[in-house]
This record gives sequence, C-alpha cells and structure tokens, in this order.
Amino acid sequence: MRQLESGTNDRNELSLVKAKHAEIQEILKTHQERIIDEDAAHAIRSSLVQFARGSNCHLRRVDLGPARVRQWHEKDHPVQTVTTTKRGKKTDFRLEVRELRLTLTGEIGEIESFLEKFESLDAHLNLQDMKLRSLDAEGDQIQLELALQLFGIRRATKEESQKS
Repeated sequence: MRQLESGTNDRNELSLVKAKHAEIQEILKTHQERIIDEDAAHAIRSSLVQFARGSNCHLRRVDLGPARVRQWHEKDHPVQTVTTTKRGKKTDFRLEVRELRLTLTGEIGEIESFLEKFESLDAHLNLQDMKLRSLDAEGDQIQLELALQLFGIRRATKEESQKS
C-alpha cells in the first residue's frame, strides 16, 4: 500500500515538474524570439526602412554598425554600467551590441506615423538618443534622428570560452 501511495505522489510531482518545465520553456521561447542576432538586426533595419516609406517619410540615413561582443556576467546589465565587484561570476554567454542610427524627414504627421510603427517593434533595444528638429521656419518639415542599441545574448563558442 505504501509503495502505491509513493508511486502516486511521484506521478503527481512529475506532472508538476513537467508543467513547470513547459511554463519555463514558453517564457524562454518568448525571450529568444526577441533576441537580436545578425539576421534579426538586418530584419529590424528593413522594418524601419519600410516604416519610413509607409509613413511617406524621406529616409536620409540608416547605419547598422558591427556587433561589439563582450563577456556576460551573472549580475550584468546590457545598458547600465555594473562595477566589477557587483557583476558576479563570468557566464558561458556573450553580449552582442549593435548600434543602429536612423535619420528621416517628413511632415509632423508622417513622423508621428513612423513613431507609432516604431513603437510596435518587439525586440530588445535601447533608445540611446532621439532628436527632433524643424528644417524650415514654418515647421512644416521635421527631421528625426534615432540612435538605437540592439542587444543579443548568445552562448560562447569553444574558442571564446578558452580565451576567458
């Protein structure tokens, strides 16, 4: 009888563990879909170009910089500086950061339309700088400059792990 109760308890615990595992996998999948790798960075650049064209803005500049890669630590932060003593131990991961700079012009309604579309992007990015200025005395033509940081975290290659 005791073995039967134990087996039933084990089966119930296994069901709970499987449910928790599925929940964690779903959360992980959501985060992985938002991580920006090489292909995703180019896709975001393309989306921004399409947003600008779809808003009747004139694209003046779109620069996607190269990836800067650094070691990721346990208590690290992709944007804020964390002191060496507070960031914890090294992990097996690397943080990749790319800068994306965009300049476009248009009427205020067109710029607003672009910004609404821009807000719909579902990606790990940081708005570093945003400048808006009038190009004429009447304020009919506006220039928008955006400086963004795109983030990706990936597992280190064997070569990178050996260097650490």
